[in-house]
Formats: sequence, C-alpha cells, structure tokens
Amino acid sequence: MTISATDFYCCLTNRTIIEITGSDREAFLQGIITQDIKRLESQPVIYSLMLSPQGKFQFDFFIVHLGDLWLVDIDASRSQAFLQRLQIFKLRSDVSLKVNTEWQVGVSSRPLEMENCFVDPRLKELGYRFYDKKIVSEKENDIYQMRRLSLGVPDGAQDMIVDKSIPLEWGMDELNAIAWNKGCYMGQELTARSRYVGQIRKRAFPIAFKISAPYAIGEKFCIGEQDVGELRATNGILGIALLKLESLRAEITINGHSIEVLKPSWMILS
Repeated sequence: MTISATDFYCCLTNRTIIEITGSDREAFLQGIITQDIKRLESQPVIYSLMLSPQGKFQFDFFIVHLGDLWLVDIDASRSQAFLQRLQIFKLRSDVSLKVNTEWQVGVSSRPLEMENCFVDPRLKELGYRFYDKKIVSEKENDIYQMRRLSLGVPDGAQDMIVDKSIPLEWGMDELNAIAWNKGCYMGQELTARSRYVGQIRKRAFPIAFKISAPYAIGEKFCIGEQDVGELRATNGILGIALLKLESLRAEITINGHSIEVLKPSWMILS
C-alpha cells in the first residue's frame, strides 16, 4: 500500500540541527553510535541510533556531511537529552557541540535543484531530505507522513519508547541504522545477540484500519481476548503496530474492529 503517486514538499518543523566540530569527532561518534561513521566518506548522510547499555532505543538521528560541517538532524523533543548524553561521553575529546538554529530540515518526494538534497538513507521510497538556511515552505506534511506510515517506517522519537523499544523489532537493521561489521558501541553486544540467536518475537508493521476512528497510541490489538500487540503510530487511516509474529495468521482487532496487516517490501521476516 505504498503511496507513491502523491508528491510532497515540506519543512519538518519538529527537527533540530546540532553541529559537531573538533578533530576527535569521528572517533568520538564511532564509539557510541550504531552506524559506521566511516560511511560518511562515501555518502553524504547516514541514519543511526544511540542505545542504552541494555541495547534499548534511546535516540535516532541523521548525520549529514556538508564539506567541513557535520550536522546531526534529530527530533527537537530529544535534542537536549541527546546533547547531555554526548557531553557525558566527551570527556577530554576535542569535540564541540552546539545547536545551529540557522538550518532547517525539509523533505521532498522529488530531487531538488539545490545543494544539500540527499536520498533518505533509510529507504529511497521516502524521497529526499534537504538542508537549507532559507525559509522553507511550511506546508502541512500529512502526505509525507502518509507515505512514511504506509511503508511502516518509524519516527523513532515519536513512535518508539525510550529505554524499552528493541531496535530489531522495528527493523532498524533493514532501515540502515545498524552496521554489523563495525567495532563496539554501547548496547552492541545485546543487539548482536538478538540478531544471531533469533530472539525477536515481535515486529512493527504498517497497518490499515478497516474502520476509520480516533485510535489512541498504546491501544491494544487482540485475537479474541488475547493481547497480541499495541498501536504505536496512526493518522486514523494507517498506523504502525508492534505485533507478536505468531499473531499474523489470525484476524487481529482493535476496539473490536479488524485491521489489515501490511508487509512492506523492505521487511525481511525469517
């Protein structure tokens, strides 16, 4: 149910840019993020996470390489907590961090004739992210959000739960947030164990509601009287549901209404 025929172009007003400078920034970031920072040598933007020591989600963000500038594109609601966490790890490293309010983050379904416009590193179907110091149109981003939900791609800060969500349940490896061949980072051991031992029992799926209604985040999905998951994102038509994999063969309901579970092309189920 990918919505590919409708164009979007809008500013994401909920995003904040953090500028990272200093001679130690590469080594500093490499030791704490899930993606390989060295990928910035061959591509302009990467998507990554920071995890708790227990391997649970804490932050998701993009790192953008613009010449000598390194910018972190992160949800504004998590930016101060992110800065505080980085300060803890910084110690004596030559790294400086500051919020840069001159930049805006935008998304577009088509490439723009401008600098700093890049394919979304998660999925090409999500279009392009662009970074500009000019005022970008603040059109509603409903079409972009519809595209995102139809693909089952989480907005980590909004849809996942800090210190609870397990990255592999949300397809973070398939969405290019995790590098399996890099060195250690916080939460790496438990994340790798989840992958190689096959401990994933739930996955986040895009869903379509058969009856449109004001469903609430956190509402439970059921098979009969059995709880099989919960709603994590919705616009009333589409949503993202965290569901037990064993539940997919039966009819799943929310508030007594059936849903359709969709499997996006990017998702790999063992």
